[in-house]
Amino acid sequence: MADDTYFKLLDRAKNTFSTSIKSERRLKIPEPDVIHEGKVTIIRNFTSIIEMLNRDPKGFIKFFTRELGIGITYDPPRIVINKKVDQETIRKKLEQYIQIYVECYECGSPDTEIKRVGRVDILECKACGAQHALKMTKDINQNESAVEEGKTYTVTVSDTGPSGEGRANFRGFSLIIPGAKKGETVKVIIKKIRKGTAIADIVKD
Repeated sequence: MADDTYFKLLDRAKNTFSTSIKSERRLKIPEPDVIHEGKVTIIRNFTSIIEMLNRDPKGFIKFFTRELGIGITYDPPRIVINKKVDQETIRKKLEQYIQIYVECYECGSPDTEIKRVGRVDILECKACGAQHALKMTKDINQNESAVEEGKTYTVTVSDTGPSGEGRANFRGFSLIIPGAKKGETVKVIIKKIRKGTAIADIVKD
């Protein structure tokens, strides 16, 4: 019965919660301005995008070169990709780049920076303080559905819902955590998953 109550709350609030996080990021990142000239693809507003993401253009280009398997020329404010690439593919690769090199793996905040520690590149979040070694694309793909019912995870609560419940964005899921407070890092167990949103209970030590 309690779970049913949570899901009624979820249905009223989840759209506002999940959409606001995604929309906030999309509002800050320009849509790739893509044109094709002969056999090449040009992203005309590349500099604007990379400045919004606060990342090194060389690292971004290296990622795109590896993912697309073709040479890329940086000609500010644009880049030239040496083959035809459709708009949707560019959007997907941009999304992958953001997941790996920009968004915090714990709270989803884009307020991060990359630091070199020894031989490892670390993604450090200025919002929740989390630090993680950078993931590869294959790790992102494997983790897209890595939240499972009955399993425990450590998450950072990023917001508070209308009824005082904690909210967290974790591995692409919106978590509702009764009893959790904003800013806390808690260990939770996933009780139910529904359409990208999950009910989680705090695990008492």
